[in-house]
Amino acid sequence: MKINLSIIIPIYNAQKTLLRCLNSIMNQRFKDGLIVEIILIIDDGKKYDHLIPKMKKKIKIKILKTNGIKTGPGNTRNIGIKKARGEYIGFLDSDDEWSENYLEKMYKMVKKNGLAFAPTRVYRNENLLKEFKGKDQNYLSISDIGNIPCSFHPFVKRKKQGEFLNLRSQDVYNTSYLINKNKQKIEMTKEVYYKLNLQKISVTKEDGFSHKINIAYRKYQIKSLKNGNYKVARVFALRRINNKKFLIWNKNNNGDFYDYLSQRV
Repeated sequence: MKINLSIIIPIYNAQKTLLRCLNSIMNQRFKDGLIVEIILIIDDGKKYDHLIPKMKKKIKIKILKTNGIKTGPGNTRNIGIKKARGEYIGFLDSDDEWSENYLEKMYKMVKKNGLAFAPTRVYRNENLLKEFKGKDQNYLSISDIGNIPCSFHPFVKRKKQGEFLNLRSQDVYNTSYLINKNKQKIEMTKEVYYKLNLQKISVTKEDGFSHKINIAYRKYQIKSLKNGNYKVARVFALRRINNKKFLIWNKNNNGDFYDYLSQRV
């Protein structure tokens, strides 16, 4: 059976969020004979079978495991990409969701352009903090990725998708790489969004988060300069500058990185 779209979902400590995540896929409209496979890649060694709802006929599910514990989202996504059979690939994190009609709009756009993005809305306790999208609200450009420090999760033609690096913010590097390779700004889907749900224990609250993320940004910047991808290098130069601004802000404010973003963007 031909698979149209493979949805890759890394799994780590997702017992409280996976069902909601999968239901957001189940509640989508499936038109034009669309056949979808969901690939769950477990990176914490735990069992999740009891959290998987009964799937629609047009949805196939595949459960994989990494060779270890907490091997990282980059490695986890790469395992999913290698096993994907779909002509197109979509990405979703196990604690996030898709808005109503997201699948239909994104799939239509990726078939048209080979690459599709939707705005990202950041929620905490079901309260919307901020919606992030390009400066030109109908398009996403590579300069937006430097100036808007949040994650975007694409649908992409499988042949265009390379390997993820196993560093922090590898999803940001992937977005930058795909847009730069496309050599033009990307049309954004309208009236739908990717729902990023902040958890009580967020990576942005880790001790030394800003220092760790700056190290990753620096590595991406150096790698991009060596490869002659100067626009991608600029993305991470801008992100390092914004990271420093967060550190200054944080000295006088009691909040995390997304509190800072919701105020500055």
